[in-house]
Amino acid sequence: MKVVIVGSGVVGLATAYALANRGAEVVVVGDRAPGSGASSNNAGWVVPSLAGPVPAPGAVLKTLRSMLRPDGPVFVRPSLAPSFVRFMWSMLRACNTSTYARSWAATAALGAGTMDALDRWVADGMAFEMHTGGDLEAFLSREEFEAALGGLDRSRRAGFDPQVLSGDEARAMMPQLNDAVVGAVYFPQDRRVRPASVIAALVTRLQAMGVTLIEGAVTGGGRTADGRPRVTGVFGEMSADAVVVAAGAWSPQIARLFGSRLPVQPARGFSMDYEPGQFAGDVMLMLAEAHCVITPLDGATRLTGMMGFGGLDERVVPRRMQVIRQAPSRYLRSWDPGASALPPSAGLRPMTPDGNAVIGRLAPHQDIYVASGHAMLGLTLAPRTGEELATMILDGGTPELLRPFSPARFGA
Repeated sequence: MKVVIVGSGVVGLATAYALANRGAEVVVVGDRAPGSGASSNNAGWVVPSLAGPVPAPGAVLKTLRSMLRPDGPVFVRPSLAPSFVRFMWSMLRACNTSTYARSWAATAALGAGTMDALDRWVADGMAFEMHTGGDLEAFLSREEFEAALGGLDRSRRAGFDPQVLSGDEARAMMPQLNDAVVGAVYFPQDRRVRPASVIAALVTRLQAMGVTLIEGAVTGGGRTADGRPRVTGVFGEMSADAVVVAAGAWSPQIARLFGSRLPVQPARGFSMDYEPGQFAGDVMLMLAEAHCVITPLDGATRLTGMMGFGGLDERVVPRRMQVIRQAPSRYLRSWDPGASALPPSAGLRPMTPDGNAVIGRLAPHQDIYVASGHAMLGLTLAPRTGEELATMILDGGTPELLRPFSPARFGA
């Protein structure tokens, strides 16, 4: 069976690997080098425990408050485009307890096998930077801390083993934390990776498996005379038995080439690396109120944060980067916002209105699939997304894990 995957980010590459591993002939087409954009420009967190979707009870009010502050972690560039208005209205409607609970459970179930999948990648010869150690979410606000504790039973039932720490206990674990931290939650099972190294390992392994990787934009889609799906671009025309749309924030444009609509909007995040690192330790740190995260890597510290809705815009905004640079100073005893760092980067996270990824057959087709909308969990969910989608394509039917992610819930 021949499968063309449109999109060379981590989700597309992971799907290509799963398909090739089962004997499929696979071609990956990306409009730029593999892993460009959000797949490399992210925190590097592999965190099945952080399964909570962005639309959550109370999220609207928090977002509005954030938008009124120049240092707020969320910013929105309003648009009257019908797709944007529909998306925001649908996201507003999803900010309720029942939708949140369903989305959380589905995402947690899909991510539960991530660590085993990554270990299988390593056993298959993929070499990339990966660390254990877990992640710590630190709070300055007693109110925010207590609100977070209210959702931990869900995490315990899912097997994520959250550990509640007082401020003193958090400082004992991570001495860099200052006295303003009132408490923390520690998830010991989570991991971190250097995203670019994961992409490089996947590309090397795919090439060894005979997967074809093509760099070039897909500009057309349709059917051949005998009814097979095809894509066209600067590379010419290719037909296949199946096509997978895994183009991240650009997936709606590719879906439209096949007459389908996807409610995916881009959310921009920023990151920067300090080399050498200025954060010691072997635990990732989430700054709860600032919505920024710190990732210790070999010889570097990566600082990531912000979420901005403003179209397919990958520009770095200096004033936003300044806010991110300053954020750790509120939580850490020693942090130099002006320390020398590599040039910052931006990536567009593909968001859906209900916060769940969209994975499955793209209506009205039976041989065109989509894997997108993973938001900030692309690295976390990519391995299992690829495996489950490969099962769907090669064996037929819909795996139970993928039912909550069906595009049909959006009429797509």
